[in-house]
Amino acid sequence: VKLVAFDLDGTLLNTDHQLSAVTLGKLRELHALGVPLAFATGRSGPAVYEHVAALRLEGGPLPCVCYNGGVCFEFPQPCADGADARDRKTILFASPIPLDDAAAVVAYAAAEGLLVQYYVGDDIFVSPRSDAHLDLVRRYGELTGATHAHVDAYPSDLEPAKMLLMTDDPDAVLAKVLAAQASGALPAALTPIRGSPPFFVELLRGDVCKGNGLKRLCELRGIDAADAVAFGDGENDVEFVSFAGVGIAMKNGRDAVKAVADRVTSSTNGEDGVARAL
Repeated sequence: VKLVAFDLDGTLLNTDHQLSAVTLGKLRELHALGVPLAFATGRSGPAVYEHVAALRLEGGPLPCVCYNGGVCFEFPQPCADGADARDRKTILFASPIPLDDAAAVVAYAAAEGLLVQYYVGDDIFVSPRSDAHLDLVRRYGELTGATHAHVDAYPSDLEPAKMLLMTDDPDAVLAKVLAAQASGALPAALTPIRGSPPFFVELLRGDVCKGNGLKRLCELRGIDAADAVAFGDGENDVEFVSFAGVGIAMKNGRDAVKAVADRVTSSTNGEDGVARAL
């Protein structure tokens, strides 16, 4: 095994969205054995950094495939003197949504009364129009630790790494998005994904997914797919788990990811399922 990559929410993190002491110990043990680690998540860089910092690994930087493959950051480990490594990250690769496609999503969301989260670099732009929108922003911030930039209009000159349509009925919104793509109301080149946790639908550039993100990371590191292990739980982990030589789905995972996995953990993310499987 030359790389072990982990989804975060619903997989590596427990039900409180934290790394448990058991999981931290197992990851540090792997690192001490010389096994490279990586995160792969739909989260932004700032929203993943707290878990990079919690690891406190000795040695080189930790790669994080963020935005479901839209950007891959590499975070240096926090310095011994406590200096924050968050702003010293580098970008290994990026595949943003084209501006015309982003504008079409913003227009569609406005017509449907949906809130958009618009991701550029470390910023998440939102333009809430109702109390329900504000509640969705609050809940997302509480879940991920992310902060939002409130704007009157989305930045039409900045390509987003990804976009979220915030909703408490993601299955219905996903069905409408797919229908809109079929009718031409939304760009067919975009990939829509039901969010995990389930209060949004995510939109990515058509060739972007965690699986391609892991593939590009392996290529940069000179690692064969057969030598990679991937853990995931959500529909956005299907290609990710499929690509790895050993793909492992969580017991609490969606049926779609279990169907393509080589193995399924015997425990959930709330029961240190990844640590037990490792």
